[in-house]
Amino acid sequence: MSRKRVFYIASRTDLRLCYRLSWCTMRVEMEAVERMKGKRIIKPIVYGNTATPFGYKRESDQHTHQWTVFLKMFNDEDPTEFIRKVQFKLHDSYAVNTRVCEKPPYEVTETGWGEFEVQMRIYFIDVNEKPVTVFHYLRLFQPVVTLPNGSTQVITEHYDEIVFQEPTIPMYKALMVGDSKKHDRKKFHTDLMQVCRRSVQKVNLAREEIQQEIEDLRESLRAAHKLIMRYKKGNDPDSNSSTPDVSICQ
Repeated sequence: MSRKRVFYIASRTDLRLCYRLSWCTMRVEMEAVERMKGKRIIKPIVYGNTATPFGYKRESDQHTHQWTVFLKMFNDEDPTEFIRKVQFKLHDSYAVNTRVCEKPPYEVTETGWGEFEVQMRIYFIDVNEKPVTVFHYLRLFQPVVTLPNGSTQVITEHYDEIVFQEPTIPMYKALMVGDSKKHDRKKFHTDLMQVCRRSVQKVNLAREEIQQEIEDLRESLRAAHKLIMRYKKGNDPDSNSSTPDVSICQ
């Protein structure tokens, strides 16, 4: 039994409509991901944790500490202008090991007995900007900091930067809203300005070392090239030392 084939012949109107729809879709996609060429925005952040011992081991779960893992802005600005949410990924032993904070403070408070790595993923208001992931090793025992009231607490704070290279136009506008805010060192226990300066010095020193290594490598390549050329010249029949030199008498 033969099958009949049915062909659909599109009219010129249908083809024009399809073309317009395709062009509109492409245009919308292009506009959605249009970026600020040559622009580079840096947003400093601080992440870490605090921990306070119970002074005993809890019988129900053997937990010994209460801790808080956090992510903050280095400058005194509103992160909701450009951050949509922060997702914390805890140890698998926690019943709910993924926590989401959609507004500040971006932090999770729990109890436990061991140290582990916490994953923090930052999502931005523009979905065209890829999330940024930060890893922090939760500290329960060191470093111990003495607070103004005389009590002690484990506190660790790390400085880092989110670099937006040619962000989208909506993202650029959102990033520029709080750009004039300054750092308030009273909100932190660590002199992060000093940490930032040391970080810059380390980066500059690393760049100098890399540049020196590049120069040394170039010099080695030049020396190797000269050696190869000398070897080739020594094996060239036209440059054989047994061939008498010909001098031209003036």
